[in-house]
Amino acid sequence: VRACVFVRFSLKAVETGCKRFICSSGGNAGMAAALAARQLNRDVTICVPETTPSLVREKLKDLGAEVVVHGSEWNGADALAREKAKEPGCQYIPPFDHPDIWTGHSSMVHEIKRQLPEGVCPDLLSVAVGGGGLLCGVMEGMHHEKIGWTDVPVVALETDGAHSFAAAVESGKIVSLDAITSVAKCLGSKVVCAEALEWTKRHSNLHSVVIPDRSSIEACARFADEHRMLVEPACGAALAAVYTDCLKPLQQTLHVPERPSCIVVIVCGGNTVSTKMLEDWKAEFGVQ
Repeated sequence: VRACVFVRFSLKAVETGCKRFICSSGGNAGMAAALAARQLNRDVTICVPETTPSLVREKLKDLGAEVVVHGSEWNGADALAREKAKEPGCQYIPPFDHPDIWTGHSSMVHEIKRQLPEGVCPDLLSVAVGGGGLLCGVMEGMHHEKIGWTDVPVVALETDGAHSFAAAVESGKIVSLDAITSVAKCLGSKVVCAEALEWTKRHSNLHSVVIPDRSSIEACARFADEHRMLVEPACGAALAAVYTDCLKPLQQTLHVPERPSCIVVIVCGGNTVSTKMLEDWKAEFGVQ
């Protein structure tokens, strides 16, 4: 899905004569940008932080991308990407903070509605937040005139140490974390996009939830056991809504039925994980 979103954005760059795409990423956005570049027959440079696993760097290279490692976290890699994009023939591809990216992500809400029985809407929707692009797209889709889920409760989950959205909500303005200290490195933007904070004003039933790393890893492990699918800790944050009791403090505020019949979890992020990595995280956080 994300690759299709990036193709949509990149087409505009191609029309203006762009020869090389420049994107910053912790892993997943870079994969999408690399696939889009290959589809459009363009060169691509992906700037990643030092925390991006070697397996992801190799996957990016296999897709034909030039990989540049810079900075201890995504924000440093992004600063370099923006500098490189100033070179002639280059175009910066934002990993999450652009209206075209949000609109592309919003298409998944239309797909969800088509898959649900007629007249049924979710009792709750759970989504992880890193830079905020996925959240913005989900909210845009829910508020589309053909969807109309304007009062559906939404929980936006982050891990402690990568909680830039929660920090912004608490402050009422965009603020920067001092550092990314969570294991969920793909949620690792020290600053959330402004549009994500704006959605808290448009959607009264949007709630920020911060969980410990252990809850994310527990959710990843249980999801792997039940669905035979590996996801990374960033995705585990969203899954924690159904695999842990992290929403108990919000039970009254959310107005969700005691036994909800339809909970939607956006499962996104599986490029930066392996079975060994999951086992190592389980051991580190004491998850059985």
